[in-house]
Amino acid sequence: MLAGADEAANIAGTLDGDERAWFVLRQSDDSNATFMDVGDQRQVEVTGFVDPLEWDAQEALVLSFVLEGDELVSAKVMQLIGPTAIPPLYTSEGGDIDVSLNHVEQLGRELHLQGEIQGVLALQHDAETPPSISEGIDIRVNFELVAQRVEF
Repeated sequence: MLAGADEAANIAGTLDGDERAWFVLRQSDDSNATFMDVGDQRQVEVTGFVDPLEWDAQEALVLSFVLEGDELVSAKVMQLIGPTAIPPLYTSEGGDIDVSLNHVEQLGRELHLQGEIQGVLALQHDAETPPSISEGIDIRVNFELVAQRVEF
């Protein structure tokens, strides 16, 4: 049984003007929100799924953050169109987004993050073509999630 089925969405807001919600799924120690310590940075990878019960990447929202201390040093956002992270997809690369973190707190193996993303994601038709902001979609979402530390 996946945890999160009866929980509120971890990421919610609007995408291209439509109300949307995404869920971070977890099954025992397997989570779709993880982080790794790399030197003095924490690299955070999050996949939010449309269905609170299925690990189906169709229309998933993928967030990648790099933190130094509690400061965000880089962020990447992708809205998948199909079931994989290959184009066509919407991406912050070539787009214009602003990511802000309102709360960062690490408690042991868990990293609590709260913030918002707003701006325009650019459409990337295929791997050979750069993303086009003229065919982009507006994104305005809030997120509150817990990432699990990946340990080897």
